[in-house]
Amino acid sequence: MPLRRSVFVLLASLLGAAAAGAAAPDGAPALEASYVGTHRLRVNRIPGRDWAGTVTISRQGGALHLEGGLRRGEHHLELSGTVAVESPRKFQLDGELRGVPDMAWAGEAPRERITTGRFTFEATGRRRFWRLYQVDGRECVCNDDCGNDFCYIDIEFRR
Repeated sequence: MPLRRSVFVLLASLLGAAAAGAAAPDGAPALEASYVGTHRLRVNRIPGRDWAGTVTISRQGGALHLEGGLRRGEHHLELSGTVAVESPRKFQLDGELRGVPDMAWAGEAPRERITTGRFTFEATGRRRFWRLYQVDGRECVCNDDCGNDFCYIDIEFRR
C-alpha cells in the first residue's frame, strides 16, 4: 500500500509541475505568451522591401493588444486592436487598419483608408506567418470587396 501512495504522490507532483509549466511566469497561458513580443510585418500594397514593418503584441490589463505598422513614403499601414488567440496558428484582431495603400495598379490616387472590425489572421500550410484571411467574416481575396484595401497583410511568428 505505501508504494501505491508514493506513486500517486509522484504522479500528482508531476501533473502539478506540468500545469505550472503550461503558464508563463506572469500567469498568462503559454499559448498567449507565445504571441507576446515584436513580430515583423509585410504588406502587399506597400512598396519596398519584404518584412519592413513591425507589430508588437503585449499584455495590457488581462488582454493581448497589437500595435504597429509599416511606412514607405506616402504609403503606410497602421494596425491596432485586441488579439483573441484561437490556436498557435490562428487569431482574431478586433481593431482598426488605417493607412494609404498603393492603388496605382487600379488607377487610384493615394488616399487614406480606415477599416474597423474583426480581422482573422491564420498560418496555413507550412507558413511561418499569420496572413489576413477574413474581414468581419468575409473572405479576404484580392478584387473582392471585403473592406481590406491592403490585400495581403502578413505577421511573422517571433524568431
